[in-house]
Amino acid sequence: MTKRIRLVATALLAGCLGVLPVAPAHAAVVTETVQGQYLRIVSSADWSTAAAMGEGEAVRWDLVVSAHAPDPGTVRLAVSAAGTAPIVADVRMCEEPWQGGTCASGARVLRTDWSVPRDGSAVPIDAMSSDTVAHLRLDVKVGRDAQGGASTRVRVLADGFGDSVQVGAGSAGSLPATGGSIPVPLLVVGGVLVIAAAGMLVVAARRRREGDD
Repeated sequence: MTKRIRLVATALLAGCLGVLPVAPAHAAVVTETVQGQYLRIVSSADWSTAAAMGEGEAVRWDLVVSAHAPDPGTVRLAVSAAGTAPIVADVRMCEEPWQGGTCASGARVLRTDWSVPRDGSAVPIDAMSSDTVAHLRLDVKVGRDAQGGASTRVRVLADGFGDSVQVGAGSAGSLPATGGSIPVPLLVVGGVLVIAAAGMLVVAARRRREGDD
């Protein structure tokens, strides 16, 4: 019985070592549509990955901007950010839907390694004709010297014809800089496993001493 307890405890401890360093691998792309009177933005990204990214890691944010305006005109696109976590972005535009990482018609680079201002102001990045559809792609990452627990609210805005719509990064609109730390649920589960394993080893040691007596 003691040997069996010891084997189970060892397995639990090994499981802890195997589980704790691993971040969730399952990608969960969230798609959100924001519709104004004339303008529309469809946003898609894996915000669960974004919430756990550390310095140098990036998340891809795709947005489709379109207009159904009564007259021809121009739609202005902008990005705003506010917070304490430094955010760096590469911004590209495609005239047709992205095919994986490729724009068949040739992507237009709007920003490269751009340190997004975090003063809350809307920074213009491009303008589009109302009769076109813009396929905007942001590769966003946490900048250097990000402090654990810091976060920055990032939004993409479209404005035209007296209409304005905006969409944020995830439901809360913010990108936290966690420094690649292990998500809290895994820490909690791992802690329970460690306690259970330690308890079993104590019981095994006590029974061994009693047997020796």
